[in-house]
Amino acid sequence: MDDDASKANPTADFNKIDLSQLQGFSFGTEWAKDKEAPSEFRDGPERPRRERDDRGGGPGGAPDRRDRRAFRRPAGEGPQGPSREAQGERPPRRDAGDYAPSRRNGPAMERQDRGPYDSPYFNAAFFPEDTSFNALVKTIRSSARTIELFEIARTVLAKPERFVVVVVRKPGPAGAPEAAPQPIYVSVPDGLPFESEDAAVSHVMSEFLGNFFDSGLVEVDPPKGNFLVINRCGVTGELLGPPNYHRYAQMVQQHYATRISRMPFEAFRSRIETVRDPEIVNQWLEKMKKVTRYTLKGPVAEGQVAPTFDSLEDARAYLLTNARDSVVKAVDNARFHGKALEKMPRGEILMAIEGAYDRQLRFPLDTANQLRGRLRREHFTIFKKGSKGVSYVCAVKRKFRVPGQVFGESIGSLIAFIEEHPLVKAGELASKMLGIAAPAEGASVTPEQKEKVMRMQGDLIWLVREGYVTEFIDGGLYAPPAMVEARKKEVEAEEHDPENFPEAPPPADAVGQAPEAPAPESAAPESAPQAAAPQEAPVAEAAPAPEAPPANEAAPVESTPAEPPAPAEPPAPAAAPASVVSPPTESPAA
Repeated sequence: MDDDASKANPTADFNKIDLSQLQGFSFGTEWAKDKEAPSEFRDGPERPRRERDDRGGGPGGAPDRRDRRAFRRPAGEGPQGPSREAQGERPPRRDAGDYAPSRRNGPAMERQDRGPYDSPYFNAAFFPEDTSFNALVKTIRSSARTIELFEIARTVLAKPERFVVVVVRKPGPAGAPEAAPQPIYVSVPDGLPFESEDAAVSHVMSEFLGNFFDSGLVEVDPPKGNFLVINRCGVTGELLGPPNYHRYAQMVQQHYATRISRMPFEAFRSRIETVRDPEIVNQWLEKMKKVTRYTLKGPVAEGQVAPTFDSLEDARAYLLTNARDSVVKAVDNARFHGKALEKMPRGEILMAIEGAYDRQLRFPLDTANQLRGRLRREHFTIFKKGSKGVSYVCAVKRKFRVPGQVFGESIGSLIAFIEEHPLVKAGELASKMLGIAAPAEGASVTPEQKEKVMRMQGDLIWLVREGYVTEFIDGGLYAPPAMVEARKKEVEAEEHDPENFPEAPPPADAVGQAPEAPAPESAAPESAPQAAAPQEAPVAEAAPAPEAPPANEAAPVESTPAEPPAPAEPPAPAAAPASVVSPPTESPAA
């Protein structure tokens, strides 16, 4: 009975199964579990994968043995473990700016230097202008200094008034069929080159129309016809005319050539507006009552009247028919002054000139070669020095001493000091060689100090003008060491000396540097500033006249008649006795 009662009344938790143990159970395969993850967490290694709760084990703490992969902490739950990049599974990403400029990033494109423009159609070269070149030659010759040929080339290129431009067409590509060479069309009034004849004629008619015609406004009858619309320039706002007017095309071309020729013609045409307004039509008709009449200039035969034209196109046609040689000419190469570049319209020729000019400013080899021949014709000495073959220009031919050659006492000591201290500045000789510091403002000079500096300046001028000492553009001095007769002839015969000039020592290491404390001779003569004046670059300005040597500089004179004194003898030689500057005598080679 008891058993039957228990079956009739079962307990509350009878036959109850705990299914929590099956919470982490999965009926899918391992590869199916990976695909169940959302796609946004599979795109890259830097994004954390969303983990399911069953991979950490069930509520009872039993681990899930079917998923043995390492645990990956979701984002936002504490410090993250090493990513796949740190573990070496894939290299770190490189920013696009590290290896290539971005097309959408402006500053990245600016970092790429594509160099000057190289035109496929034209070549441009630069030659020194005659007037400026003559002034430059006088300046270099009067200074007797040695200047790098490239520095002279850069001086010529520094200002447009110092050079002329020569433009030629480039030959066709190799292997292409030979065609007739295309000429360059030059505007006769100003010599500017153009790619086409029409461009050259348009330039002349817009800039030099007054050279050929007298113009003035006259009253005429307005055009007749049914005009409903008027076209207007969207750039200037000027009324052009109705499209059905017979001279409409000429008026558009004339307006474009005289008012907005720098804009592309297609862009100009796209800016033309059409206005349908009777008032605008009447306004245009009133404007057409006054036209510009062009009267040909020049002598007229007796009984004849000068031709007149009421349109610019008619005047242009007459000019090209009867006086074409005064308007445009075809040439193989165009040569014009550098100043004309300011008025040259934008085009392929101007772009080619600008590209060639930028290349020459960077490395003026072509311009230097153009200067080399002209300087040789002016009897300048051009030589190459050093392993790189740097070209130097000087008006004085270099001379080299031989062992045993004797000079005067003051000249010998000066050349020995320069040889001992290569590239010492000429303005520093008074302080470094003579120990005479720069004078303070208002300080007096003693006669002894003045005599010493004047003697030293005169000796230096003689050595530089005779060629025994080289003075550079920055005032540096160099005296080549004495060499045997055979080596001397070899160096004088060869244009290129592979031996480099010595490097100038730093000022702190210079021997004979005047101390900070005042020296016994604390004042220098008044002529000291004149000795430092030649340190200014003589070719900085080509136009000014050459500077004459200072009047108080004494030039030593040799007793040998074959070697005359310096060209400019100042009045001070009387202050230097002959015993101070003894005549140098040359002894035979050792």
